[in-house]
Amino acid sequence: MNELRREIDRMLSEIPITYGGGCSVDKAYAMAWMIRRYQLRTTLDIGVYMGRSLFPQAIAHRRCTGGVAYGVDPWAAAAAEQRDMPEYKELLERFVRETDFEAVYGEVERLRNKWSLEKHCVLIRETSEAAAQYFAERDIEFDLIHIDGNHDTKMVSRDVELYVPRLREGGFLFMDDVTWPSVRPAYERVCASLQHVYERVKRSRGDDYAVFRRSRSKLRLAALRTAFHLQVHSYR
Repeated sequence: MNELRREIDRMLSEIPITYGGGCSVDKAYAMAWMIRRYQLRTTLDIGVYMGRSLFPQAIAHRRCTGGVAYGVDPWAAAAAEQRDMPEYKELLERFVRETDFEAVYGEVERLRNKWSLEKHCVLIRETSEAAAQYFAERDIEFDLIHIDGNHDTKMVSRDVELYVPRLREGGFLFMDDVTWPSVRPAYERVCASLQHVYERVKRSRGDDYAVFRRSRSKLRLAALRTAFHLQVHSYR
């Protein structure tokens, strides 16, 4: 096991998987591996919650690129409410009702400081729509974007609308929970505009996501798919 993977394993052992955030170690390492392999310097995590998908990106930047991972999340109950998946209604309502979002935000800040990631991890406590204005004003584009915010159809579709245009040529998009009916319309829209690289659905491990690349060329797409598959599956 390489040192980057070891550090991510240690880090995520301190952040519990909960209903509000269940990024697996494998998925977290997949993002970190892509940052290292393709020297991606500016990345974005939409829907940080406790940081299981954000901090591995920041670690990869500190170790390998000197870049920055931006984390966008309002850490607010109103923004966490979701209504488009009635089968999860009770769980979602309980999660919103029982979660102390202020305390979660404080813990994310504490962990960022504990792991000395301040230079490589920027927290933006805003909705994704408000944060889009922040990035537009500063002309910030991204090499990798992870969309894992509110899963209601309108909200995830809006994230795709706002942020796919901010993905650089050759950049990568991770979409979470692509099997959810509420996410499918946005997923299908992305399939029509970006190259599909990889998809994994194994809910028992917290994996339900797809990876896309923004590119006008299909050259080396098969090699990219093979390399990504090998990296994701090499530690099972």
